[in-house]
Amino acid sequence: MPDTSASRPRRWDASVFVAAPRERVYAYFADPVNRPEWQASLRSVELLDPGPPHPGQRWIDHVKVGPAFELQIIAMEGTSVWAEVGSTGPFTAFGTLLFEDATLGSVTGTRVTCVARVRARGPLIPLGWPATGVAALLVRNDLKRAARILASR
Repeated sequence: MPDTSASRPRRWDASVFVAAPRERVYAYFADPVNRPEWQASLRSVELLDPGPPHPGQRWIDHVKVGPAFELQIIAMEGTSVWAEVGSTGPFTAFGTLLFEDATLGSVTGTRVTCVARVRARGPLIPLGWPATGVAALLVRNDLKRAARILASR
């Protein structure tokens, strides 16, 4: 069962307005193949389960610095919720993307909120909170990059 605390937004979670329709925004974020384009830390993605995005699909994020992460889609609900879990060593990361129709000024688009939580095991348990803070900063910049990419298409 997924950790439900990993999907409840808090005020520090990253959120971005994307000047594009929700269906297109959701499809872009839901497909792991697109990640290296908008996620600055990634060198490449290796799909372990090919095909269109689906719950249970697994892949490996090959990061520019540090160990690779093995990830899996754990939820896809219409065009409003997409969630993943990933791990490397003693760390497990939970990420949930929430999508909602939004308007900014006179522009109609999509509000994307990312809820990211990192948990650690064993003696590294105290590093979970700081790792979550670092992840939140990185995700904030990555979401802005994705919003620019989607708005330009």
